[in-house]
Amino acid sequence: MAQVLPDVFHPVSPKFWCSQDESKQKLNAILTGHKDMFDALGAFQKNGNQVTLSAGNHDVDLYWPRIQADLKQEIHPDVKFELGETVYYRYGTRLVIGHGHMYDAANSFRNWKDPIDKDQQRLEMCPGTLFMVKFVNWLEAKFPFSDNVKPVTALGRLLWSEKRPDFKAAAKILFQFTYKNPVTALGMDSANDLEGIGKALLIELSVNEILQEKITKLYHQVRDPNATTETVMNDLSSEERLIDFLKELFLRLAPEVWLPVLGEYEAASLGGDDENSLSILRSGMAKDKENLRNEAIGYLAMESGSYEVVVFGHTHQPDEWRGSNGNLAGGYFNPGSWTRYVDLDKVYNLKLADLENENDFPYQLNFIRVEQSASGTLRADKICFEEASGARFAPTPKPTKYLKATS
Repeated sequence: MAQVLPDVFHPVSPKFWCSQDESKQKLNAILTGHKDMFDALGAFQKNGNQVTLSAGNHDVDLYWPRIQADLKQEIHPDVKFELGETVYYRYGTRLVIGHGHMYDAANSFRNWKDPIDKDQQRLEMCPGTLFMVKFVNWLEAKFPFSDNVKPVTALGRLLWSEKRPDFKAAAKILFQFTYKNPVTALGMDSANDLEGIGKALLIELSVNEILQEKITKLYHQVRDPNATTETVMNDLSSEERLIDFLKELFLRLAPEVWLPVLGEYEAASLGGDDENSLSILRSGMAKDKENLRNEAIGYLAMESGSYEVVVFGHTHQPDEWRGSNGNLAGGYFNPGSWTRYVDLDKVYNLKLADLENENDFPYQLNFIRVEQSASGTLRADKICFEEASGARFAPTPKPTKYLKATS
C-alpha cells in the first residue's frame, strides 16, 4: 500500500499517513493489477480454508473499514483481519506469527492498537514510511534496487557509508527521526565518531550566517514565505523544533531542493570517515535480520516451552533457525520477500552503486508450512516455490534439512 500510486498521498503532517479515500485509491490499483492473486485467495477460502490478513508497516491501511470491506468483497466474505497486536498465536501459543516491524524502531507505531487519528481522519505514519515515500522513491530513479534493501535502517547505514555528504545527511536525518541516540543506532561507539544532526546543525546555525540564509529559504517553502531570518532562527531554537522542521522538508519538498543544502553543511562538518567506522556501519547492516531472529529465539527459549514455531517477515531476507544444534522440528522461520532481495550478512561490502541493476540480486519465493504431528508437537519447514539466482549475488544456500523435508 505504501508504494502504490505515491502521488495519491497528500501530506498534511509528518505524523500522518493516508486518509481512507487515499488508501482506497491505492487498493483499487492493487486489486486491478493483481486480480489473479485475489482470485487465488478466494478459491483457497472457498475450498474450506481460512484466509487471514494482518497489517505490517507498509499496509497500515488495512485498518480502514472500507479497505476491509472491499477486500472481503474481492476475496471472500469470510476473510478475517487480525490487527493491533505485535504477534498472533495459533495452536494455543505454540505457533507465533508476526510481521516483525514493531521490533524495528524506524517502522514501529506509537499506537498500533488503533493507528487512526480521529481528529485528522488519517493513519499514523512511522519514520520509515516517511523516509521511503519521500526519499527512497526518489533514490530509485538512479538506484532501482534501493527499495529492496530492507528494513530502511539498513539502507540508511548504506547511505551513511557512502562518500557523498548529501547522502550522509539524509541517513543522519533518518536515524535522528527514529532514535533518541542516532550514534548508537548507526553502530558507532561514541558521540566523537558521529553527532546527531539535530544538535550539530543547531550549533552550526548559531554561527553560520550563510547556512542561516539557506535554511530560511527552505523555511519559506514549507512554512512561512514572509518569515525573516531572525524569525526562523527563533522558531528553530531547539533540537526538537529543528528535527520537526527537517521532517517537513522531507515531507513537502523534493530531495533535490533540500539535499544540497544539508549536504554542503555535512561536507564541512563531518568527521568519522575512517575505514574502521565504515566497517562498523556495514557490518551493522546485517543486525536487523539478526535482531529479529533474536526476538524469535527469545520466545523459543522460554522455560514454559509453550512456543515451538515463530514466523516473522519484515526484513525481506529469508532466514531459518532450528536451534543451536539444528535439530528442532520447529524453530524460527522468515520466508523473505516476494521480490529480489539482498542477503546483507552475506554481502559485506555492498555499495550504493551495486543497487543500479535489480538482476544482480537473487529471487526466492518461500512459504512456511506448519503441521501438527500425531504426538501434538509442531513441525515447520521453509519451502521454496520459485527462485532465480542473481547475476552477481548468489541466493542463500538451502539447508540440508530443507531438502529432506520438501523432497
